Amino acid sequence: MRSAATFGLLVSIAVGIAATGCQGGGASAPSLRPLTEQSDQRDTSSLLPTGIQRLRTYNIDPQKVFVAGISSGGFFGVQMDVAHSATFKGAAIYAGGVYYCALDNVVTALLDCGGEGLYASTLAESEAYLDQQSSAGTIDNERNLRRQPIYLWSGTADTVVKQAEMNDLDTEYRHYGADVFKYDNNFPAEHGWESPNGELACGTAAEPYMIVCDLGNRPYDSERTWLSAFFGPLRARNDGRLQGQLINFDQTEFGAGATNSMDTNGYAFVPRDCGQNRRCGLVVAFHGCLQTQADIGTKFVTESGIDEWADDNGIIVLYPYAIKSSTVPFNPQGCWDWWGYDDPNYATKSGTQTAIVYKMVERLMSR
Repeated sequence: MRSAATFGLLVSIAVGIAATGCQGGGASAPSLRPLTEQSDQRDTSSLLPTGIQRLRTYNIDPQKVFVAGISSGGFFGVQMDVAHSATFKGAAIYAGGVYYCALDNVVTALLDCGGEGLYASTLAESEAYLDQQSSAGTIDNERNLRRQPIYLWSGTADTVVKQAEMNDLDTEYRHYGADVFKYDNNFPAEHGWESPNGELACGTAAEPYMIVCDLGNRPYDSERTWLSAFFGPLRARNDGRLQGQLINFDQTEFGAGATNSMDTNGYAFVPRDCGQNRRCGLVVAFHGCLQTQADIGTKFVTESGIDEWADDNGIIVLYPYAIKSSTVPFNPQGCWDWWGYDDPNYATKSGTQTAIVYKMVERLMSR
């Protein structure tokens, strides 16, 4: 996750490709303070996990299940949406790219899909592979993508994933009949997840890669944009003490572990009344590279700006976690597998990480 100066040409392709997951060089940006600094009244004590628990089941509306992700999590989010398009009803993708962009090749991932901000379109190959896998039944039928609501984000100053790559994703979703209702591509943003709770200025590229962008005299709230499209009119954002619970859950029972570069635990935010009789929605949110718990703790959770909307709107948020690995599988920056470092079938329903995360989704929805 650094810009061109960080890793040079191909000084370790694997480390370079990991960078595609989450970061880039700097650019000037408005000096807007994030919401976490603006409001001294916000109480995050309810977000402190108390211990690892077993993931429970809830009464989830199957028509209100969505996916979101940033960078490597954006590429992975597209994979989840496409592979399980019968389950996921839409997606919010920040600085990701087309399905199967890397073509199961780390060099392609680095040179064509991102890495050091390099780009060469693999859109045609992506669509051919998607069509092939849809016909073969290794992913859900591509017809499920029709009319899916899709939100896209790409900063004009992103030095890691070129805006041209996100333009290809826009084209791809439209090709399959999805409704790209909003493509935010005019903010002078670097590579990162945009949120009113982000701690970094819009054009900054540094840990934790959670940025806030200016919309006139206030922070932009990209989460409100896509959550409103996914779930309809929302109750007001809760900027005080959240009433829901952040659950620290066991990922190992679903198959996660060092052998597939996934952490032993993840998180799920559950609104207070979702554990009762209320039928709730679900968002599965994927972090990017260098946003693992070892790198930034739970800042992806607490600064993503999703839970503040989810709290009073009956939306459960699932946060799976990957980890770094310096052996096999080689994943030194904790990215999600979107180029085949763990499994050549990574983009299909049988892909190791895809299957593990989907088991979590099934558990949540099994009531």
